Amino acid sequence: MTIDIFKNLVLNLSMLVIIAQFLTKTTFIKEFMFSYKTDIRSQLAMAVVFGLISILSTYTGTDVNGAIVNTRVIGVMSGGIIGGPVVGMGAAIIGGLHRYFFDVGGFTSLACAISTFVEGVMAVLCAKHLKRNNWRKIDIFLIAALAEVFQMMIILLVAKPYAAALETVKIIALPMILFNSVGMVFFISIFNSIFIEQDNESAKRIKLAFDISEQCLPYLRKGMYHKENMDRVAKMILENSNDGGVVITDTEKILSYQCDVVPLGGNVEENPLPEIARRVIQEDAVIVAQGAKEEDLFYAQLKRFTIVGAPLRSKGSVVGVILIFTKKFKLSIQTDKDFADGLSKLMSTQLELVGAQKQRELLHKAEFKALQSQINPHFLFNALNTITAFCREKPDKARELLIVLSTYFRNTLNTNQYMINIYDEFSHVNAYLQLEKARFEDRLTLTMDVPGNLQCQVPSFILQPIVENAVKHGAMKRSTGSVAVKARQTEEQVVISVKDSGYGIPQEIIDALHQDTLDSSKVGLSNVNKRLRSIYGQNYGLDIRTFSEGTEVIIKIPLNKGAEGDEDSNCG
Repeated sequence: MTIDIFKNLVLNLSMLVIIAQFLTKTTFIKEFMFSYKTDIRSQLAMAVVFGLISILSTYTGTDVNGAIVNTRVIGVMSGGIIGGPVVGMGAAIIGGLHRYFFDVGGFTSLACAISTFVEGVMAVLCAKHLKRNNWRKIDIFLIAALAEVFQMMIILLVAKPYAAALETVKIIALPMILFNSVGMVFFISIFNSIFIEQDNESAKRIKLAFDISEQCLPYLRKGMYHKENMDRVAKMILENSNDGGVVITDTEKILSYQCDVVPLGGNVEENPLPEIARRVIQEDAVIVAQGAKEEDLFYAQLKRFTIVGAPLRSKGSVVGVILIFTKKFKLSIQTDKDFADGLSKLMSTQLELVGAQKQRELLHKAEFKALQSQINPHFLFNALNTITAFCREKPDKARELLIVLSTYFRNTLNTNQYMINIYDEFSHVNAYLQLEKARFEDRLTLTMDVPGNLQCQVPSFILQPIVENAVKHGAMKRSTGSVAVKARQTEEQVVISVKDSGYGIPQEIIDALHQDTLDSSKVGLSNVNKRLRSIYGQNYGLDIRTFSEGTEVIIKIPLNKGAEGDEDSNCG
């Protein structure tokens, strides 16, 4: 009898191993196991699958004194461990009810039905522990053995007469405890192999992300708005990843679209952002799109592909999106999500490093330009000539101007800090304006309206070129003129305006400034505009409003927005 039991159990285990191998190859099972969140319908379907495994084990069992030696515990407990509470309890109810009605009134029918339910409860209670420990084999073996011990105890307590129950348990206890425990280890290990395969694939994709980002670095050095380089980056990602397409966007438009399989046609930059890109920007998260509305830009593409979108970040904010077209109905999308997320983070880091380098270069140029313009012979001659004129008639005024001049040059030469307090910048500007006021006297009217409660840091040398431009090329182009500097703080930003009463700036110069094609003679305005956009984003360049009666230049410094450099943030 014992040999027959062992043979039957071996056959049952072999059958379950084959079933497990088959299940792990099915799309439904893989999608269920790789989904972090599953709906109730999927869970009930999985409960039915594992319930049917337990039913099959009952049918293929061997009768021993009215009891059925079987591997039912494997189907029930595997459901709870792999699928969670709904799957485990669903499989236990299906398997338990079937066992009871399979042999209604049988010697062990009620006891085995109860024990099947108890095994489901045990699997559910132990599932988290097992997953936390990566389904360690010894833990699975011991939990399955304990479940079988409980089954033997339930048979002794419920099955009558007790003597017959005891005799049956003596025969079936050892083989069932041993084989079902070993069988559980094999069955769960086969399912676990899916995750091992997934981990290997993830590792390959992560390495690929590093390789691609390294290759893309030379093309990211000019930033996101160099179209030719963005096209090269997108093509490089496409060629290395073997995906269906790659799209790179900023927060408003598509910068590069590479997908030969389903071309968009026309000028993609003129199209509005697709829904998935807008969602990635709004939620600042990796998003997966399986379909889209008919009016969406990627409606046709999403018929053939699944699109994974990941945010490109800079200084804590989303500045763009990378979209990757992957195969439709893929068994696991998680690997592609991890790949897109990793690639976007690496690209974001590179863009930030490139941006930081650009900011340093712009700062050095600004410092050089400031020194060049401020220490040039004309400026020094004009300042000293003005002070000399005051020496005889107004010696106190001359002394005051000498102090202002020394303060001005001290501020100019103290350029080791990248971000400075806003009042230090205003102090520098005020020193310059006092010297110019002394020079032009009644011809120049100055106004500085700066409240004393501003709590903000600004890039050094960010205001002086604007104010100098307002005096030289604005107010003093007339016989008399004025320059007004005003600052205000809102909940979101500090707004600084510099307004002059000159003849205005030609529109072609403003257009060239925004298109970054301004000639070298206007390097002051161009440099300030580039630095602001590089530090705070494309929306924070110079806002120039020009009229025939003068020009107003507005600078906006966002609050709570970090900047690369010596300080962690602009504002306190």
